[in-house]
Amino acid sequence: MTTIDEQPRAVPPTTMSIALKWGLISTAATILIFIVRVIATKNPMENSWVWSVIGLGLGVVLLVLAQREYKTNGDGFMSYGKGFMIGFLMGIISIVAYGIFLYIYATFIDAGLMDLAFEPQRLKMEEQGMSEEQIQTGMKFGRMLFWPILLVGGIIMNCIFVLIVTIFTQKPNPNPGI
Repeated sequence: MTTIDEQPRAVPPTTMSIALKWGLISTAATILIFIVRVIATKNPMENSWVWSVIGLGLGVVLLVLAQREYKTNGDGFMSYGKGFMIGFLMGIISIVAYGIFLYIYATFIDAGLMDLAFEPQRLKMEEQGMSEEQIQTGMKFGRMLFWPILLVGGIIMNCIFVLIVTIFTQKPNPNPGI
C-alpha cells in the first residue's frame, strides 16, 4: 500500500541510454572542434599536441559527466564494468558518427582535405628518394586504409582511455544484495 507522500521511482538509466546521449554530445563537440580547426589552421588534419590535449580534456570531462549522470539518476553506484560499458559505447557512437561526418566533409565539402592529410607523408617519401610511382602507390594504400585505421585506432584508443578513467569514477555498491 502506498501513501500520498510516496513518489513512484523513476526508471533508472541504462548504460545504452547514457552512452547514446553522451556519445552524440561528444560527436557534436568533436565536430565543433574540427570546424574551429578548419577556420584557425591551414591543415585541420595535422597532428598538434595542443589539439590533442584539448580533445583528451574534452573526452575526460564528457566521460566523467556521463558516468556521473548514470550514478546520480540511478542508485548512486556504478560498477567498473558498467562504467566501462558506458564509455565504450559512448566512444563507439562518437567515433562512428564523427567518421561519417568527416567522410561527408572530405568527400563533398572539401575534397582537398585528404590531400592536406597526406602531404606530410608525401614529403617524407620524396625526402627518402622514392620514385613518383612508389609515392603514388603509397598514397593509394594510405587513402584506402585511412578510414579503417581511423575506426579501429579510435576504438582501441577509446578502450584504453575508458579503462583508465573508469578506475577513478567507479563507485561500487558496498551492499550489492540490497
